[in-house]
Amino acid sequence: MTVHEPLVRFLGTLRTAGVRISVSEGLDAVATAEVVGYSDRQTLKDALGLALAKSLEEKVLFEDCFDNYFRRDEFRPRTESEEESENQDGAEGAESELGQMMLSGDGAALAQAMEAAANQVGISQIRIFTQVNLYTRRIMEQMGLDAMEGEIASQRRIGTPQSNQRADVLDQARDDLREEVRNFVARQLDVFARGETDRLRDSFLREMRLGNLGPRDKARMRVIVKQIARRLATRHARVLKKKRKGQLDVRRTIRKNLPNDGVLFKTAFRFKKIDRPKIIAICDVSGSVAASAEFLLLFLWSLREVLAGVRAYAFSSDIADVTDILSRQDEEEATKTILRTIGFGSTNYGRALDTFRKNWMHMVDRKTTVIILGDGRGNRTEARADIVREISERAKRLIWLNPEPRQVWGTGDSDMPRYRPYCHLAKVTNSVKHLEEVVSDLLEADRHG
Repeated sequence: MTVHEPLVRFLGTLRTAGVRISVSEGLDAVATAEVVGYSDRQTLKDALGLALAKSLEEKVLFEDCFDNYFRRDEFRPRTESEEESENQDGAEGAESELGQMMLSGDGAALAQAMEAAANQVGISQIRIFTQVNLYTRRIMEQMGLDAMEGEIASQRRIGTPQSNQRADVLDQARDDLREEVRNFVARQLDVFARGETDRLRDSFLREMRLGNLGPRDKARMRVIVKQIARRLATRHARVLKKKRKGQLDVRRTIRKNLPNDGVLFKTAFRFKKIDRPKIIAICDVSGSVAASAEFLLLFLWSLREVLAGVRAYAFSSDIADVTDILSRQDEEEATKTILRTIGFGSTNYGRALDTFRKNWMHMVDRKTTVIILGDGRGNRTEARADIVREISERAKRLIWLNPEPRQVWGTGDSDMPRYRPYCHLAKVTNSVKHLEEVVSDLLEADRHG
């Protein structure tokens, strides 16, 4: 095992837990460890934290992973009375190497042997709690359990008081070893399986109906949405950068190099102007769809660096511009403010659409994508589908996201059949997975013009 192998495995656990670490950052971590060394645990932790954790969320994950990964509570130093008792009871007579280490109280040697054995049996592959006993047994066998148990059986067969006493001491040492190794394996489960568990939970939450989320799930969902938005933004920015490089303009290149007798010292390129998407989001924040509106706004706001502009409007009984609220406050507080001041009223689509046309319709043009999120249920008030048609005619595209299943569109007080003909896309959207698909398609469509 190389000196940096434990660090390389630690980087793997960080990535599994959700800390983004590039190849260059991994090399920086190795270089940092070479400078500060491994002898001072706190110094190593502080140095690696500066090199690897780039956000408050990642700092929390890093601290937790580091403490679990590098903590060593096993094989505490023996007290003098324990050492004397074991020496008197036959430690010197132990024949197996493992028995000698256990009875001599050599904690450092035992810890080193245990970690080496854990690496040999692939402890990093542990994923579920039911594997703890399995890996405990494998590690003990790798450390030399069979030889130690053979020695215990041999001492029992001799049958003298001295040999029986020696067997009792080794028997107790074996039980102590099992407890120490089991504690170690349980902690490795927490280190290596955490990311897997989080991924399974996150995968479940991504497909969960947003209206069914509890407070704890909402907190985690905000993290998931930001991660997805960051990934989409990075991918979108990379493609745009590639497109902005342009194509070689052969005619212009030749003309620019005429003074050089045709030697192509200078090149000329044709660049295509790429407009970033301009978004207007109109969200129903009445009780039935408030959760979907909350996460759509968070999604769009997290992507504002790759969007030309995001303006947000929220309504229940009437509509208001909430862009400034989102700009001034963090996402969670902004959502609470919007819901408190606008949400949970008696929904009136006709009034909200009429107010939007009077005050903000001039902001809709051929570069604008308008996203309306709502169930289309106006409590049997006037639908004003004519305003939806006008928005559709003025905008680049009109997308309607409805949290309700498609089979109930048009039932009861639903006006979706009246709105749907004017939408470029009308889609069921009631989970983060649905929101991701919509936003990803939106960015993709704008990349291709």
